[in-house]
Amino acid sequence: MKYTRNDFKDQNSQSKKSFYVAACAVLACAAVLGTAYFQTQKTGNTGNSKLAEQPVATAAGEAAINKKWEADAQDITGNDSKQASTTMNAEKQTTAKNKKNVEVKANKKQTTARKSSKATMMSASQRSFNEEKGLSWPVKGDVLMKFSQSNNIYFKTLAQYKSNPAIEISADEGTKVIASAAGTVTEIGKDDVTGTMVTTDIGSNYKITYGQLKNIKVKKGDEVKEGQLLGNVAAPTKYFSEEGSNLFFQVKENDKAVDPLLLLN
Repeated sequence: MKYTRNDFKDQNSQSKKSFYVAACAVLACAAVLGTAYFQTQKTGNTGNSKLAEQPVATAAGEAAINKKWEADAQDITGNDSKQASTTMNAEKQTTAKNKKNVEVKANKKQTTARKSSKATMMSASQRSFNEEKGLSWPVKGDVLMKFSQSNNIYFKTLAQYKSNPAIEISADEGTKVIASAAGTVTEIGKDDVTGTMVTTDIGSNYKITYGQLKNIKVKKGDEVKEGQLLGNVAAPTKYFSEEGSNLFFQVKENDKAVDPLLLLN
């Protein structure tokens, strides 16, 4: 079979066309693959950007939360401080008020005590003792020892003669002792010799002291009436153990002891 020159030209033309088609197909595939790779890279980068941004967003959120907690803590602390301050101020005001009330009450008590003392002094100074009427006997009993300004009274317990600024009236222990005259209780004291004593101001510069008492029924400042119970006869002190239980009864005029027997009825 013979081939002509034209036949070779046709074969060359077809070969070239096939080459071009193949080359175009390769280029097209390469373009498709390049586009796909580019899209993949872009998507990956975008995803990475989002992932990269996420910690930033989380940190910002945590910062915001921390800031809010700090604000809340400050608000709570502020409220607690205000409340504590208010409570302290209230307590201070209450304490100051209570202190003021105590001071007012103390002042009232002092004022009342001064008024009472003043009233007692006025009552005692205004009272007068009727010497003609005299005194009632504080207890019923015999006079064990008389009043004496000289050393002629014998004290059995002491075994010696002494002066006696009062009289001792014999009375059983527990015997009731009454006021010999109306007056004001000016003193309640105790002495080793005469035991517990009650002194009353009966006016006109006269005072009476009742000694060797117990179960005292009055207090200093009391106004007593004639015949009012003052207390009871106590056991004798060691200075009168031989004489036995008795009432020590002393009367003073202008602070000078006088014989009670001259005034007792």
